[in-house]
Amino acid sequence: MRQAFVIKCIPQRFVVAVLCFLGLTISYVMRFCLSLAMINMAEAPKIKEDPDACPFPADYEVSNSTKVLEFEWSEETQGLIHSSFFWGYVVCQLPGGILADRVGARSVIVIGVLMTSVLSILTPLAAQTFDWIGLIVVRVLIGVAQGLVYPSLHTVVAHWIPRNERATWATVVFSGSHGGNAVNYLLSGLLMGRLGLSWPHVFHIYGAVGLIWVLVFCLMTYPKPGDHPYLSDKEKAALEELMDNEAAHKNSNMKTPWREILTSLPVWAIIIAMIGHDWGLFAQITDLPKFMKSVLHFNVQKNGLLNALSYVLIWVISLMSGVVVGFAERRNFISTTVSRKLGTTLASVGPSLGLLGSVYTNCDTDLAVIYLLVGMAFMGFYYPSLKVNVIDLAPNHSGTLAALTTTIGSLSGVLVPYLIGYLTPNSTLNEWRVVMWITFVVMSLTNIFYIFTAKSKVQPWNSPPETKDPELQTYDNLGLAVGPKF
Repeated sequence: MRQAFVIKCIPQRFVVAVLCFLGLTISYVMRFCLSLAMINMAEAPKIKEDPDACPFPADYEVSNSTKVLEFEWSEETQGLIHSSFFWGYVVCQLPGGILADRVGARSVIVIGVLMTSVLSILTPLAAQTFDWIGLIVVRVLIGVAQGLVYPSLHTVVAHWIPRNERATWATVVFSGSHGGNAVNYLLSGLLMGRLGLSWPHVFHIYGAVGLIWVLVFCLMTYPKPGDHPYLSDKEKAALEELMDNEAAHKNSNMKTPWREILTSLPVWAIIIAMIGHDWGLFAQITDLPKFMKSVLHFNVQKNGLLNALSYVLIWVISLMSGVVVGFAERRNFISTTVSRKLGTTLASVGPSLGLLGSVYTNCDTDLAVIYLLVGMAFMGFYYPSLKVNVIDLAPNHSGTLAALTTTIGSLSGVLVPYLIGYLTPNSTLNEWRVVMWITFVVMSLTNIFYIFTAKSKVQPWNSPPETKDPELQTYDNLGLAVGPKF
């Protein structure tokens, strides 16, 4: 009874948000741990030496010069392996979002994380038995599983978090991606560096943690707020009102307004901006460790530590900006539309300049690290801006719309790793400069399009004409952050 009382005293919407954050964290750890593990798995044969190469630090030569890696894969093959995750990810984004909207997000999330955990444990066996082909097959399947998870979280946020709390708590949930990247690089660098474990151990450990999370999530969450036994009467009434206002008219027979969605300029604003954001993000996640190894000559432990620090900064900025934006919107200091555009711009300009600056430091590795860390930290502004914009436009179709925008944005993930592998066959400094310039141009142009076309008010096609909520429309026209009170 006492335990139930303690649990009941905690707002359950916060418990659900924190569990989703942890689930996304471990999902991202399993999703991208290959980036650092690849450094200890494979070495690409160089075609020619780099005349502009930076000098090797003494600790790198001692720890790496005699190391024999298990696989010999070209940079292009490694890029293909990194890209293969997104083949499955892109295909299953839309089905994942539709399933979450139609049958409930909880079951879809559980299936996705469970599949990812099992496949993570099987990754070393697949690579060692079938070489890079086996690894690609497993990575495609992990992409399929993860494609179910990410859009489903939008449905959870739409059903469990009121509008006037979304900037803060949606940021908490989705910042799990950067939390996962930080944990991945910190622990992976430690496991394969100071602790001296082999790369297969990384996949086994993370897969086991994923299975534990699935068990905890199943025990502590429920399909919808009305099913939760520990909701206070006030919270239950408020969440039921939220679902009445935003999703009560949605049922299994409700048609997705595809024509309206696909011809909506605000939707395309998000899609285009997502392409630019994902371009920079996937360049960072999949290939920045290779840049730090090949150009800056950092060993695996230092590589992991610095990459982890960059994601910790993104994580901190995302949480702080989410709190600030939520406060500013509730007090009417800034309109929702202006807030979304400002945050998206900061999340584009900062990282693109940081990546570009890192290749023009004349081998000053400390300055290159500062450019990378400070620049990438600005990506934290993405979460209370572009990420929640899909929920602004259509809460009744948030899972489907998030899946659509993420699917098209994730095409960057299909292209970027392979393109970088193709453009950097020798990982020379000049080859990486070309990569950074392309990234800068793509992120800048897509952000400009978003600035001129983005909106935040609920779109007319969110609900059938006879079910439109005038209060929701008033909220958006005035830019006020009203909603259920707790």
